[in-house]
This record gives sequence, structure tokens and C-alpha cells, in this order.
Amino acid sequence: MEEKQKPEWDDKKNLERKVFDFFTLSQLGKSLISIQDMDNLARVFASSVYETSDASNVTLLIYDIESKAFAYQYSIGLDAEKVKDVSFVEEEGLFWRVLNGGEPFPIKDSAGNYHFEKVIRKFNLHLLDSLIWVPLMVKNVLRGVLTLGDKKGGTPYEEKELVFISLLATQAAVAIDSAILDQQKSRATLALGRKMENLSVLYDVSKAMNFVNDLKKTLLLILDKSRNAVNAQKGSIMLLNKETQLLEVKVVRGIDPIAEKKINDGEMECTKIKVGEGVAGKVAETMQYMVVDDAGKDNRFKQSSASNVQNIVCIPLTAEGACIGVMNISNKLTGEKFTEEDISLLLTLAGQVAVTINNANLYHLAITDGLTQLFINRYFRQKLQDEIVRARRYKRPLSLIMTDIDHFKKFNDTYGHQQGDAVLATTAKIFKRTVRETDIPCRYGGEEFAVILPETDSDGAVLAAERLRKEIEGFEYPGLKGEKLRVTISLGVATFPDHSDNVEGMIEKADIALYACKEGGRNCYRLYDPIMKNEKK
Repeated sequence: MEEKQKPEWDDKKNLERKVFDFFTLSQLGKSLISIQDMDNLARVFASSVYETSDASNVTLLIYDIESKAFAYQYSIGLDAEKVKDVSFVEEEGLFWRVLNGGEPFPIKDSAGNYHFEKVIRKFNLHLLDSLIWVPLMVKNVLRGVLTLGDKKGGTPYEEKELVFISLLATQAAVAIDSAILDQQKSRATLALGRKMENLSVLYDVSKAMNFVNDLKKTLLLILDKSRNAVNAQKGSIMLLNKETQLLEVKVVRGIDPIAEKKINDGEMECTKIKVGEGVAGKVAETMQYMVVDDAGKDNRFKQSSASNVQNIVCIPLTAEGACIGVMNISNKLTGEKFTEEDISLLLTLAGQVAVTINNANLYHLAITDGLTQLFINRYFRQKLQDEIVRARRYKRPLSLIMTDIDHFKKFNDTYGHQQGDAVLATTAKIFKRTVRETDIPCRYGGEEFAVILPETDSDGAVLAAERLRKEIEGFEYPGLKGEKLRVTISLGVATFPDHSDNVEGMIEKADIALYACKEGGRNCYRLYDPIMKNEKK
């Protein structure tokens, strides 16, 4: 029997279809491979499939490196808000083996029931309203999944349609693989950049710890580096008062400039926090860091009208197994949460803070007098030598005040040594609050004190001496029995290089001037004069 031939127009139609398909594949391949942005790539690919497949909806899920999941990327024909969080991870089982087979497969049977019901429901994949799944494979590695809904006309997908869609998927998979590699490179570059920045921050902090002797300046530098490194608005360092067991703010950054300066200069006190109270108190108690992502809704955080904290990281400062304070960094400028990387860096910086504070405390104990908290004689002599060297190098003036409490032995005999110690401690406090920040008050020995005045000539030194004298004379010292006591001091002043150019000479000349005060009736100051030497003899 003679075989029936196909109509000529059918052959022509098939040829046109093949030419069109070939052209579509060629153009799509060129277009996709030139697109590096994943969002644009997904949009172009999904749109091409949607236009050529007659599917009611199309969705693209791409492998995400960070979450290690196949996550929603783009869709057409679905409500993006409902499906934007759809994702699934690799799991053992038939579903995963079918996916890795690389061939398009139906996700539903002829009755409309899902083949992999348990997996579909577990990951909410039913929200995709899909019928056909097409794996996107590159060198046997699954890079994504294309899902197709029912055909708009309700007819089933023909084999040749699925073959064509599979070829489109192959083109897209290569481009997606390239885009994923670009994402990896970009993320690796950003991560490397962040690590380099973090290393730079740690290096700067380490260098500051080596060269900055002023504890406050060092803490402020570390606080600034910490805020900048994690892109935060505010920060503070609180130290634990061992006697009261209260956390006290010592330095702060990122608040009103006037209040910030007053707090950092010690002129304004902040709210003190008990150990175990609030977030900072809990951190001090447990010595474990805490993160509050929304301070307004977290009952652990003690919010005040002035605090203005959105989110905060509180990190304990520990030394020798004990908590010595807490570092607080708050309000990410981007409005985001603090990341694990942020916290890791802050923990390292907090360790630097703790080392700095602990070393400063140990050094402070070594160079200060326990009763008066002024520098001891040995430190006084070293600082005077250092200041003389600096004054000589830069040709700047330098002055020294030597002083003692008038009739202190008689005072001790009358009121007792306990009252005498209280007077010494109080006098030291008056000295510290009266002299400039750059001046160096010391306990020379017994009831004798000394003050080194850098950048100060004889005129400035006698003004400082008179200011000290008036402060002491006008102060009512509290007696141990409730009475009010009065104390006076005598002061001798010497200046470099006018009176001497070395340590022993400066001390001798100031001491001679002090002796002249005693001879002159006490409760006064004297500037050294060469004629005084004979008076002392």
C-alpha cells in the first residue's frame, strides 16, 4: 500500500518552527551570557520562557550561596509578594534525585495531586502553582529550577515543547552559573576588603595602646574606631566601681557635643547601673555579650528619654577572670541589625579595651600614692626630668610649685593622725580640681605636695599658686566629729630656665622659696629670688 504523504504546508510549517526555535535559542544565548546582574538575567530568561511556552505562570528559583538554598528569584503570572520567600534546601530522597536527573518532569499527576506531597508542603512549594519543573544544570551541578504552571489553554505540554524549554534552560543555566561565580567573586572581594579594614582598625588600636599614655584618649580612640568599623552612631565605655558595684560611664561618643564633652571631662555624671540590672548590668554579671535588635520592644533594655537607642551591642570588658566594665555600641547608621562579623570585631576590640584599662590600673597603682591618689615622689622626679628636657628642646617655660600644709604636726597632735590623713586626702582632691589638666600634681612626702606646670612662666606660676592658696584657705574641712576645720598652705615657686635648668636645682629653688613663706608667716606664696638662699642658711 502506498504511504500517505504529509501535506506540503505541514513540512513548511515545521521548518519555519525549527528556524524560529533555532533563532530564539541563538539570540537568547547571546543575550543571557552578556548579562551579569542576576535580577536582569532572571527577568530576561523568565520572560522568554513565558512568551514561548504559553504557560500560565513561570517562576525561577536560583541557588543562593549564603543561605545554601534554592530561593525565589523572579516570577511572571504570580503574586510576587506571596511567593517571594519560597525556598527549599537539598534533602535526601526521590525528589532530590529526580531534580538532579536534569530532565523536565511533572510535579503533579493526571488528577492534579502532587507527586512529592511531603516536600511540597514542607517548603510551601504549592504557592508556585506549578505543573512542570525544569532543572537548570551545568556540568551535572544543579544551579536553579524553572517551574511552569498549566498551559493557558488547558492543553497538556507536548514533548517537543518541553524539549525546547529544556534547551532554553540549558542556555540560561550557563549564564546563571557565570552570574553565580561573579557573585562569589564580588562577595569574596567585599569580605577581603572588610577583613583588611578590620585588620587596619586593630593595628591602629594596637599602635595607640603603645604610644598613648593618656587612658581617656586611648579609650576615646578605641571607641571611635569601634563605631566606625561597624557603622554605628553611638558608643560608651562603662567601668565597674568595685566598692559600689555600679557601672559608671567614663567616655562616650555620638551624643550631643556639649554633653559629650562634659561627660568625657568628668563634669557631668550619667546614670549609674547596678550589676545585674538592665542589659549592661546583665553583661557585667554574666560576662557574656548581649545584642538587642529592637531596644523599644525589649524589656531587658532600660530605655530613657535621653538614651535614644534603637539597637545595641553590649560587650563585657574582662581582665584576670573578672569584669571591669562594659563597652556599648548602638544604632547602626544603616538601620540594619548588627551582624556576626560586627560582633566578632567588637569582641576583639573590647579585649583591647580591657587590656588597656587593666594595664592603666596596674600602672596607676605603681605610680600613685594610696592615700591621696597623687603621683608618688619617684614618678614626680621622672616627670620633672621629662618636662625639663621638653622645655629645653622647644625653648618653652616650665614652673614648679612646692607646698606643704601649715603647722601640720600640731594639727595631727590636736586632732589625731586619722583626721590628718583625711585632710591630706581632701587637700589632694582640691589640688586636682584646681590645677589645669596639663599640670601634674604629686605628693612629695608627708604633708608636702608638688605641682609641675608645663608651658608656664613665673607670672603664670604665681597666679596658679595663689589660686591654690585661696582654694585651701576658703575650704571647710569636715571633722571626724562633725566640726568644720580650717587649713592653710604655704607655696614656693621656681621657674625653668630662670632659676635652674635641672631637676635637683628646680626642687631646691622652689623649696627655698617655700621656706621663705614659713619665715614670712605662712599662708602665702613666694617666687624664688637668689637673696632667699642666705635666709635659709
